[in-house]
Amino acid sequence: MSRKALFSTALTLVVALGLAACDGVPTEAEKQSVQQARVEAAAQKQLENYHQLKATGRADLALNIADHVLKNFPQTRAAAELKPDVEALRAQVGEERKMQRLKGLWVYHDEHDAEAGGRVRSAYIFAKEALGPAKNGEPAPRGRLVLRRHPQWGDDVYLLSERGPFTCTSPCRLVVHFDGAAPREVDGEIPETGEHAIFVKDFPHFAANLPGAQVVRIETTLKEAGPVTMEFEVGGYDPQTIGTR
Repeated sequence: MSRKALFSTALTLVVALGLAACDGVPTEAEKQSVQQARVEAAAQKQLENYHQLKATGRADLALNIADHVLKNFPQTRAAAELKPDVEALRAQVGEERKMQRLKGLWVYHDEHDAEAGGRVRSAYIFAKEALGPAKNGEPAPRGRLVLRRHPQWGDDVYLLSERGPFTCTSPCRLVVHFDGAAPREVDGEIPETGEHAIFVKDFPHFAANLPGAQVVRIETTLKEAGPVTMEFEVGGYDPQTIGTR
């Protein structure tokens, strides 16, 4: 073989090897395609988790996933599927959290009391606002609304004060508001036993209207503070605990 032919063959081999090497290196477009496929797969996995959480009633966790996908994988098919539903889900989660907060405001007791001669049930909730400022390092005084069913004493609604006793004219009257309904004037009674309490002598109407109400406001008077309106966020009340009549 001549030197010219040998050089031509070597050059051809070098070019061929170079082309083969080039064939093994992905192009930029191929790299982007692989990366996009990985992103789509990751987003799709999150979408599957989203649907599973929604199906099992975990809307709060589903919303976290939806927000994560929309923030980190905004151009994916998963994000396109989630986007139309996410605001409705956010509103649902907001309502669920609100209801959890309202339910948590109530405290219930249900026990058999041998001395009372039977089952004693009660439910109470603190007023939204304190009855006055905190003093001497103590917490601010609060008002409390209590419903109680007692085998000896009967069914009662009453207020408790951490800011001294109530006072009342004769006849003793209270004004009760359920949401936006017309105010209802009812009888009141301050117990003779000395507790800082006042009875709202309207249990049947009160207990029947409490389920479904959002806010109850009761106008009364404290001996120390004068006229006050105690406001209670009652929307989380569970009527199965006390009953409605």
